[in-house]
Amino acid sequence: MISTGLIIFVLSVGQVETASAEVTVHTLFSDHAVLQQGIPVPVWGTASPGEELTVEFNNQSHWAMADDSGNWMIHLDSMDASSESHTMVITGDNNVINRAGIQIGEVWIGSGQSNMQRPLSDDLGAAQAIADAASHNMRFFNVTANGGNVSNTVWEISNETSAPAMSAVHFYFGRHLAEELPDVPIGLITSAVSATAIERWATCAGSGKLYNGQIVPLQPYAIKGATWYQGEWDARGEQDASKYYWQLPCLIEEWRTDWGQGDFPFYVVQMPKMGISSIQIIRDAELRTALDDPEVEIIVTIDQPGSEVHPPSKEPFGIRLATLARKFAYGEDIVARSPLYNPDASYVAGDTIRVVFDHVADGLQPLDGPLAEWEIADSRGNYVAAEAVVAPADNNTVEVRSPSVPNPVYVRYAFRTNPVGNNLFNSAGLPASPIRELAPGAVEPVCGDLSCDVGEDDCSCPGDCGPPPLAEMACENDVDDDCDGVADCADNDCGLEPVCQCLAKRTSCSADSECCSNKCRGGQCR
Repeated sequence: MISTGLIIFVLSVGQVETASAEVTVHTLFSDHAVLQQGIPVPVWGTASPGEELTVEFNNQSHWAMADDSGNWMIHLDSMDASSESHTMVITGDNNVINRAGIQIGEVWIGSGQSNMQRPLSDDLGAAQAIADAASHNMRFFNVTANGGNVSNTVWEISNETSAPAMSAVHFYFGRHLAEELPDVPIGLITSAVSATAIERWATCAGSGKLYNGQIVPLQPYAIKGATWYQGEWDARGEQDASKYYWQLPCLIEEWRTDWGQGDFPFYVVQMPKMGISSIQIIRDAELRTALDDPEVEIIVTIDQPGSEVHPPSKEPFGIRLATLARKFAYGEDIVARSPLYNPDASYVAGDTIRVVFDHVADGLQPLDGPLAEWEIADSRGNYVAAEAVVAPADNNTVEVRSPSVPNPVYVRYAFRTNPVGNNLFNSAGLPASPIRELAPGAVEPVCGDLSCDVGEDDCSCPGDCGPPPLAEMACENDVDDDCDGVADCADNDCGLEPVCQCLAKRTSCSADSECCSNKCRGGQCR
């Protein structure tokens, strides 16, 4: 006979084996979410293995089946931006999920360390920004404020309650977009952690612990692009800072690859002034990344006042990032880039290095006095302070020279932790990026450009180098000074010079005369 207890045990085991899990959806699809417009939108969650379910949203209906691990995913068709509130309905075998108040707009993720983490409540302009937060159609998915726990984070509407904990940089970024795109909802995902090295944000750069914990769980949520403010931790020594040249590009590539959404825009805050020993190397690595990747842009912040690690006002940072987005992500005809040097167009002309810049708008211009923070060096790399001016005839070019370096090879600009007086801007008021070191080639001489370049002289190009002298200036320099086709003693101008008279006696001489350093022997100069 089978005991009653054993019957109950068998039944209970059977019930566990046949019980079905309720369908779930990722927390990114909570009430008040913003879905990315213009591209297919993945929606995913869990259910019982093999369970069939439907997802209905904005007049779309999609069917899915959970795989053997209980995971499911569908893709909503591309949709236009809409401030109208929509409800997502997910129906499984055992339950129905309703997510209300969802809008369709532009979604951006912001990440990095403390300067991206620091909340709006700590910002210099916090009071006014918080009071006005509800006036802009923004939604926040604030992983940062939730201790990095993605699974417990939900979307919040921008208002006086949610805004104080939001990243100040990302808040100002989103607010500017909301002002310029008034009919488009703005969704901001923030995941940043103070005092973290770049190696924690990408497995290709190091441990990738924060990447796996706080970025991978967000993938493949449909986004427009990313903003990045990090590098302070990596600037504590030259060795760590130098790694940034390959770590930042690899991070961007890893994020894009794992997101599966192509080469989405990646906008980087180039480090401002601060007293960290190798921060200038980080700045240059950020610049190089932008120059090498057409979908990476930087905002130059070297003009911001003070030298604190945490600039007290983040509004200029957010606005400049948003201006990049308006230009390059949304196609507005505005000036968004700072002047960036063009190594291929720059060149050496005699005692001057001519540094050519791109993105000058209506021209380069100094702010508050002569150009400063320029240095020049010879082939040994010994830098000295140099005079620099915007070229009179080329408003995209800075001419740099020093009387102590007649043959310059290298030039740099504002390459210090805290440069003082760096004041080169374009006409739109954006500061030029620092230059770590530029060694341009010599220019091919062009006669008639009003510049006496290497390879030109007063014989070949008198219009650039000035008219030649009327007679030979020296009779033993192997130069045709007066450009008459003969040089030195072959020119009649030198006939009375002692050296030429001596040379004329080389074929005959008197017994008591000297012919230069030779003696007269048998009537011959020997």
